[in-house]
Amino acid sequence: MNYTPSSIRARAWKNVGPFVFEAVSRCSGKTAYSDSDLYQSVSRLAAWVRASSNAPLTDAMFSPATIEAFIADGLPTYSAASRGNRRSILLRVSEEILGEKAARIRLVSLPSSNPSAPYTPAEVARLRRWADRSAAARRSQAQVLVALALGFGLSTREITELRRGDIAEDGDTVVVHVTSGRDRSVKVAGEWGSRLLESVTDLGDEDWVFCPKRRGGGKNMITNFVAGDSRAGLKPNAQRMRATWIVDRLEAGAPAIQLMRDSGVQSMEALNRFARFVDAA
Repeated sequence: MNYTPSSIRARAWKNVGPFVFEAVSRCSGKTAYSDSDLYQSVSRLAAWVRASSNAPLTDAMFSPATIEAFIADGLPTYSAASRGNRRSILLRVSEEILGEKAARIRLVSLPSSNPSAPYTPAEVARLRRWADRSAAARRSQAQVLVALALGFGLSTREITELRRGDIAEDGDTVVVHVTSGRDRSVKVAGEWGSRLLESVTDLGDEDWVFCPKRRGGGKNMITNFVAGDSRAGLKPNAQRMRATWIVDRLEAGAPAIQLMRDSGVQSMEALNRFARFVDAA
């Protein structure tokens, strides 16, 4: 993988890059995380360790104590949820590289981040209209965005990395196979599945589902797409749409274990954060 971090200066990356590539290659395919996730986390850790000590990098960098210090001091602008995610990735790397030497320590609790508030039913109807009334050149992409987030509960990254070949029909249901980190298959029947299929009719299996003609990616792709719509009124937010999907499933009485699988979360705590919205949605 030809990886170059945007958050690390070229000179610093020259010093840590070879070590990062070697470390990620040792873990590739052995964790639940993609190589992209591994590179992002390991590269930030390596740059922080090198800047802190200016010493040669070794496997000792992956000790849980060093990782915990990095999470506390090396990610000042990250939310608690993002820091927790980075810590989980790095601890799995630690286990792979250090094995039994990766002695566990008591981890510092990170404060729970507040989940995005769901859209009301009236707002969901407005988002449907926003997609359906988009300019012709943008309409299918707007419909894909709304269908995948509101109908299938996909996150921003999952939407931007989905390809047409990841979508299939199974009788009356549409199945979306998510392969970007939180691997799972989400089955949906009814309107959202139909809307999604109608929007991807002309795409080949290897085409991106969202913005298929793009040359690159980036975490701000959806934000930039939405910002490119000059119309006034309510516009979609991917996090709020996913929150809406979760709350709708909770209100419908979806079994907790199945909802964990469909949403790709690893614990009941992640779902419990949305419980306060169930009666208010």
